[in-house]
Amino acid sequence: MLYSPPAFWYSPTVAVVQLEKNASALLFSVDSWAGGSGSQIHFALLRPGRGKDLQDLFLSDMSVSNQSEYAFWNDFSISDAQIFVMANYVWGPDEAHYDNHRYIISAYVRKPSSILDDLYYYLEDRYMTVHKYDLDANADILGSEKQEILARLRRVKAETELQQKADH
Repeated sequence: MLYSPPAFWYSPTVAVVQLEKNASALLFSVDSWAGGSGSQIHFALLRPGRGKDLQDLFLSDMSVSNQSEYAFWNDFSISDAQIFVMANYVWGPDEAHYDNHRYIISAYVRKPSSILDDLYYYLEDRYMTVHKYDLDANADILGSEKQEILARLRRVKAETELQQKADH
């Protein structure tokens, strides 16, 4: 029997996101399952494309479990555009689905590319939390990890700028 990925059809939502001062997009999300545990949420960040097409500013698969958090943050020391951050759980030894988990934190920054015409969101940093979080107790994973996330993004930006200067 062939495996087919889950069909995303449940609970679609759309929200306007102000990416920069003069740029907005629609954050579209849709769930893969109407009940139970283990569903996936898929995201697309949509802007008008050519003709009637919509352009997704997320170039990679942006799906997370139903045990996740996501947010857009502003930090102009890192990016002129909003930063998209996600926390997605990781099962460890002797953990069940709704136990406390560590999380993979992924931070995406909007950047230009020399081969594409527009600015897109690219993965800028990813790490696993040391602390385990309890979503049933309304843990704020991203809020708790915010200082670490932003510090890591500042280091990545500084290292990238140093590398660019060395290349020129």
